[in-house]
Amino acid sequence: MFSYEESNWSRASRAMGKKYNTVLGSLLLAGAALAAPCPPAITAIAGQVAKLRDVPAPFSPPCRLIAPGALRAALDRKLRRDLPVAPELFIEALAGLGFIEGEPGTVYSRLLDFYASQVLGYYEPDGDEMVVVNTPAAARAEGDLVWAHELEHAAQEHRFHLPSRLLAMRGDSDEQRAASAIAEGEAMLVMFVLNTPGVAPEALALAETAVRQQARELAPPGVPRYFVADLAFPYTAGFAAVLRAYRTGGWTAVDRLLAHPPASTAALLHPDRPGVPGTVPAGALPPVPEGWQEVFTDSVGEWGLAFLLGRRLGTPEADALAAGWDGDRLRLVRDRARPDRWAVAWRLACRTVQARQSLEEAMQRNLPALFAHLAPPGQLEFTWVGAGRTLEVLAAWPPPSPRQRSPS
Repeated sequence: MFSYEESNWSRASRAMGKKYNTVLGSLLLAGAALAAPCPPAITAIAGQVAKLRDVPAPFSPPCRLIAPGALRAALDRKLRRDLPVAPELFIEALAGLGFIEGEPGTVYSRLLDFYASQVLGYYEPDGDEMVVVNTPAAARAEGDLVWAHELEHAAQEHRFHLPSRLLAMRGDSDEQRAASAIAEGEAMLVMFVLNTPGVAPEALALAETAVRQQARELAPPGVPRYFVADLAFPYTAGFAAVLRAYRTGGWTAVDRLLAHPPASTAALLHPDRPGVPGTVPAGALPPVPEGWQEVFTDSVGEWGLAFLLGRRLGTPEADALAAGWDGDRLRLVRDRARPDRWAVAWRLACRTVQARQSLEEAMQRNLPALFAHLAPPGQLEFTWVGAGRTLEVLAAWPPPSPRQRSPS
């Protein structure tokens, strides 16, 4: 996927190295999609994947070819299906919550342009098919790397139904992000092993380092950093997690991850912590106020919390604060009569009382600036309730109407 220093690779690896820069965007954007007979190269790679990963025969997903000019519209349909709300509204919500800046329509157009400029193809679990962009690059050597990666997503569906399970996680983006990391990390490992037979553990360690470095350098113009970081996270943290399992327990340990991926980014990032990170039920949040509409209710998670705080703090401080995360649920609503008025109810659980106190102090200093676009100037008020390991934050949240108040 990424290019490497030639001096650090075996002869076979050096031959592969020149291909990785070309397929970087394709793998970062494919994630799971050609109806015509598949090109012979894809059929051959499917056989290699099936042999390596013990996929029951027959294993050869059908292919659907699409013209390059149709790719942008296909990606738009895919995003509208996969996101919890329409992409433009989702981007507007991210801006209100402080994750990004920019005009939603412009940001989405640039995002689609970026995706369409990179994708060679992807696996589509709904039809169990490979979607292939009909370009010469799809048949060149770098295409082989993409198809090994994408066919492994098909193998994940056939063996563990993981891509379909990912689509069902739309209501918890943190759980989806963690599970996606395992899917992408394992597909990357399959790609490396197939394209570098007999690859040594040291070379895989170099690959992990190079993946992180190349992800840091990815900076498409006009695309907010949040989307780039969110796109790269499954390939950095996911590859690291899968490599850790592969080194200690081989493919058997990797299969356990595919069958039971971490339920949160905290569990993915801290695999040696005892116990399982907690959860905050949606019922712990106040109901949608009368006259307002729910945009979404979701879990931000450790990764999302670290990114958000990192927009105001240094990365080490933000990461340290977010590492105290032990569950959260956020509800974003919008005034039906005044679309410029948004409100947030956010309940977080922390691992310790000290972690909650530190997080509360940091959020009190920084959320007013991050949430500045939720309400018109002068109308953004906060309520903070910290007790034990739990923190509740209400931002611009209207008081309950008489009908919503609990009886005394």
